[in-house]
Order: sequence, then C-alpha cells, then structure tokens
Amino acid sequence: MDKISEMICGHVCNRRAQILLPAVMLAPIFILVIYLLFETAKLSMTKVRQQFALDNSAYSQMSTASTYLNGLALINGPLPYRNMLLLNNELRLAETATGDARTVFDIFYAAGAFPALGPSHELGPKGAISNKPPAPESVDWNIRYYQDTRKDWMKEDPKDVPNGKDDKDKPAYTLTDKEMSSKYFFTVQKEGEGSIVVNSLKEYLTIFIRTGSIFASQSYVYKDTTRSNRMFRQSYFLNTGTCKQSECGKQAAAQLGKYVLEAKPMEIEDTVLYFGFAHGKMFQGGTPVGLKMSEIAQSKLFQFAYLTPKSRSNLRKMEKGIKLAQKYPLPKNRFNIDLTQKMKPQVQNSVYLSCPRAGNNCVWPNPLPKYSVRVGL
Repeated sequence: MDKISEMICGHVCNRRAQILLPAVMLAPIFILVIYLLFETAKLSMTKVRQQFALDNSAYSQMSTASTYLNGLALINGPLPYRNMLLLNNELRLAETATGDARTVFDIFYAAGAFPALGPSHELGPKGAISNKPPAPESVDWNIRYYQDTRKDWMKEDPKDVPNGKDDKDKPAYTLTDKEMSSKYFFTVQKEGEGSIVVNSLKEYLTIFIRTGSIFASQSYVYKDTTRSNRMFRQSYFLNTGTCKQSECGKQAAAQLGKYVLEAKPMEIEDTVLYFGFAHGKMFQGGTPVGLKMSEIAQSKLFQFAYLTPKSRSNLRKMEKGIKLAQKYPLPKNRFNIDLTQKMKPQVQNSVYLSCPRAGNNCVWPNPLPKYSVRVGL
C-alpha cells in the first residue's frame, strides 16, 4: 500500500514539476512583455502630447494674426462708415439753389472724407446712406470712396496725394464737399448753442481719432503676442510641461516667426474744410479754411491701415500653408536605452491663414474681415 501511494505521489509531483518549470521560465518573458507594453504606451502618449502641443500652439499664434487682420479690415471701412451714418443732421437747402435734401453725412462723404459700403456708389451720398448691410455669405463688401475722390489711396500701396488746397494754396485733403457747401446751409453761424460746422467737425475727428487709437492698440497686442513667438512657446509649454518655456517648440517657432505681419497707417495732416456763412436772408457758401490735424487733434489724423509689401508676400505663402516640424525628447525607459538618439522623433503639421480673395489680401484696398485659420498636414 505504501508503495502504491509513493508511486501515485511521484507521478503527480512529476506533473506539477512539468507545469511549474515552464511557468517559472516564462515569468520573465511575461514581465518583459508588460514592460514593453508600458514603454510603448509612454512613447505613444509622448507623441500624441507633442503633436497636440504643436497643433494647438500653431493655431494659437496664427489666430492672433487672423484677429489682427480682421480688426484692421473692420476699422478700414465698416467701423467709420457706420459711425458716420449717425451724422444724419439735415442740411437746409439755400433759397437760390436746387436739389434734394442732404445731411452732414453727405457733405463729408462727397468730399471723400471716409469710404462707404457698396453697391450703390454711383448714386452718391443718397446711395451710400441707403445701402443695406452685406449678407453674411458675401465675400465682397465693395468699400470705396465716392467718385474716386481718393483714387490714389485705393491701392495696395497707397500714395499720399492730397486732392485739394487750403487758403494758403498748399496741397490738402478736403473734408467737406465744396459744391454741396455752396448750396446747403452748412454754416458756422447758428442760433442757440454751437455751430453745425464745429459740432460736425468734432464728431468726424472723434470718430477717426478713436479709430486710430483702436489701430494702435491692436498693433501693440499683435506685436506683443508674436514677439519672440511668445504665444507659440507659452502654448507649447502649457501643453507639454517637459521643457523650459524659453526652449519649448523652438524649432517650429523659428519657422513660424518668419511670417510676422506689419501694417502701416495712412494719416493726414493738412486738410481743408468748406462751409458757408448765413447773414439773414443772404448766404455765402463754399468758403475754405485750412486745418492742420496736429494742431487740433494733437497728431496726424488716422484714415486706414495697409499691409507692407513683405507682409502681403507672407500672406500669399500663409494661404498655401506653413509647414512646421518640431523634434522632441523621448522619456527615459527601464532598459536604459537612449531612444531619442536612435529614433530622432519629431512631429509636424501645416498651418494655413486665408481669406476668400485672390492674393489673400483682405485688409486694403477692399477690406473684408473674414480671415480664418486651419491646421492640417
């Protein structure tokens, strides 16, 4: 009986040993597989994080450019035009003249003091004031000055060519229409408080002084956020946290930093204002007075902003896409192998900035605030 028990126990023990021995030998392999899976997951997570950081950083910095360009497009026509529409004080027709009723808006617009949205430019001030807001899907707001009064401005590289003369026979930009001021009571004399000429001039100057201030503020913000690719590097740092902020995304930032944009303001100094005098039943219109903007507004008067030739060239390239690439280090592993040196990993993408117009210039001379950003491969 004892012999039978020993035989059975030996047989069972042998079977256990046959199972246990391979299991002991396979255990390191299982552990190695687990380590490999863990290290592979770390590599994948690192690549995903770096790719997201590159995409997000490129979009963030390019969005500062699109915001800036759309802001310029708005102040280059729509903003002053809509503010000038509020100057609807009706001008009384002189007894000796004929014509439809006019407003303060009309006398400034007819002189080329600001541009208006289309399409009814050929109808003059009456058409400009009656134009409806552009449809949301419109890609051409048709912003122009009346009858080419500022034809030298309606170019990508505008020229500072005055269109009038002041009382000292010096070239100057006209602010109010001479012919209209000779037919309508746009006078410096008025019963009660103030003068329609002085009050209207104050409103006009206020509109464009504030517009110039908006341009200066937008330019400051854009330059500050793109200086040394600050927006890109900060975004990259916040999305990875594995590098020094001054070094984060340095390779890709250097590529994107080549496409910084610059806008210049068109400002006027010497101007001429036409107005009239009323003496009882007598009216004398079309009288000019020269005004220096730096004397009454403390600086030249802003009119619009336009892009430099280099910036327009950059915009054409940005429409086709800027290719970015960024190398990154891989995390340390349990095998003490320098995978960064062996694999030389990097992430890449392309970032696009575009508007629905040939040449990708929607800032001037036909502004359209519809720049958008896209990130892809």
